[in-house]
Amino acid sequence: MKNHQVSFYLLIGLIFPLHAITPADTTSVYDMQDSIVVVANRYQTSLKNIPYSYEVISSEEVQLVSNHSALEVVDKYFPSAFILEKKVMGYGVGTAGSGQVYLRGQGGHPNTGVLVLLNGHPDFMGLFGHPLPDVYGKDNIQQVEILAGPASTVFGDHAMGGVVNLVTGANYKHPFQVQMEGGSYGTANFSVKMAKRLGNTGLHISARRQQTDGHIANTSFQSYHLQAGFSHQINDRWEFSVSGRFVPYEFDDPSRGNADVADIGTFGKIRRGTGEMILKNKGKKLTGSTQIYTNLGHHLFFDGFDAHDYTYGFSSYQFMNVSSQWNVAAGIDLLHYGGRAQNSFAKLPNGQPIVNNDLHTISSAGLYALAFYNPIPRLNLKSGLRYHYNSLPASNVSPVAGITLDLHPMLQLFSNYQQGFRSPTPRDLYLFPSANENLDAENIKSIEFGTAFRWSIENKIRFSYYYNDVENMIQLMPNLSPPPRSLFQNSGRAFQHGYEMQLSYNPTMTWNFQLAYSYMDPDELTAYNPEQQLKYNIKYTVQKARLAVFGKFVDGLYAGNNSQSPLPDYHVMNASVSLVNKRFDTSFKVFNILGKTYYVLPEYPAPGTHARIGINYKW
Repeated sequence: MKNHQVSFYLLIGLIFPLHAITPADTTSVYDMQDSIVVVANRYQTSLKNIPYSYEVISSEEVQLVSNHSALEVVDKYFPSAFILEKKVMGYGVGTAGSGQVYLRGQGGHPNTGVLVLLNGHPDFMGLFGHPLPDVYGKDNIQQVEILAGPASTVFGDHAMGGVVNLVTGANYKHPFQVQMEGGSYGTANFSVKMAKRLGNTGLHISARRQQTDGHIANTSFQSYHLQAGFSHQINDRWEFSVSGRFVPYEFDDPSRGNADVADIGTFGKIRRGTGEMILKNKGKKLTGSTQIYTNLGHHLFFDGFDAHDYTYGFSSYQFMNVSSQWNVAAGIDLLHYGGRAQNSFAKLPNGQPIVNNDLHTISSAGLYALAFYNPIPRLNLKSGLRYHYNSLPASNVSPVAGITLDLHPMLQLFSNYQQGFRSPTPRDLYLFPSANENLDAENIKSIEFGTAFRWSIENKIRFSYYYNDVENMIQLMPNLSPPPRSLFQNSGRAFQHGYEMQLSYNPTMTWNFQLAYSYMDPDELTAYNPEQQLKYNIKYTVQKARLAVFGKFVDGLYAGNNSQSPLPDYHVMNASVSLVNKRFDTSFKVFNILGKTYYVLPEYPAPGTHARIGINYKW
């Protein structure tokens, strides 16, 4: 895979003969205007109005390919996405943590360059600004949405590389479920779910316990996932819901290098809780949502670092169908986040604590509007603008503009211009000696153009090219006037570009093929932004049985920026077999079935071949 053109032409060669085969579910005429989607719980529109790369992954696919987190499907499905995963189960947080989402050259460690949403609202640790991948799990996930490219116009801070939205909700088809799973390395999973709808009211509760000893010493993980929710359909136009979760977990990870003289590794105890209240309205002309949400946490690490953080937010949007040619969306969001940290053991040479233990908070407010205009049939225009203010103080204006042209009901050309920003977090500004209170926000400008061909709902091919201009990157740089030796500074600029291709193809009712290929030049931001990735998912379904083979090739991977710490190319293949019955579902999954030794961190082998068998009772 050293030559990306060879891989690209090979993929084209696989796709080209498809015109000779008529898929079983192909309709005589498929029109993209017939498909209506709700984008990241923020606005409703048809596919014709989406001039960028947008992917929806179903709950079924989440259960099929995931081990322990819904975020895993992002890595396995989207062409340029890469999620750092180095263990059998669990990501952890901190310097030894993983689970970072990298998308189109953006991500970072901490993972502040891609915005993760829960039901349309941002979810991140209040001091460090990164998402909490071990909190999300895979229970009650209805779908996962991926919006690639800067998306700050609608979603605000941190949406530099894109947005991942996890849509949750109860499965009322089965009032009671018990799932048990066990496998290699002492891995075990047990969950109970209850969901019941009583007239216009729905209730659901679930509990999950998962643990593993890990594939090498000091890689154990254990967690509980407790979730509950209530929903009530007030009338035909209004729906109210409340939901929450509590996730305590513990992780262990080996440390490398001479600093760990006691060979105790890195371990921590985390407690996270989330909650949300949502009021939805749906009418002939006006559709929207208003929600209040929170995210609270306590992180305690082996070295004495102890942090309490919080996030409180409010958001509201309305989407108006003005006429057959005009649609308008507008919204407002308010956010207050921060926390306090301390470390009683770590001291500076002058005896002062290494961690600033003051309370650090940031508040922000954003106002945005989008307009969709169809001046003539098959031509669709989109434009939007956000004004965003935070208490640093700082402000940001983020525009977006896009165009789609439907050359045929099944063939579309699209192009767009987008901007994104990432404000400095309390960690960057205050927390450690390297903090710098004079930092500005990172900014990214991006253009994308491409084409999409859909000959049925489930059969499509998409190609896109993107170019990023990244400014004011916050990096740890040598301090010209020490102490301290290094400071966070706005320095450097990156010019990135790449292209992606996706294919979903159902030649018959029993076969489904999905292929994804990406090539990327990340400039100096090479850490976990591979040059090439080729991903595949082949499914065969007959009656109540299903076989899936899925995996990926990775080429040109580095563990550091500026092409530092190169890692060997690798190919990981996985397989899943499941049997679905009225009451009992059984599954058998094998990961890394080829037994490949590969690395996503220097001197840290990823898991070899491991398997899981599970049973799910439904009533």
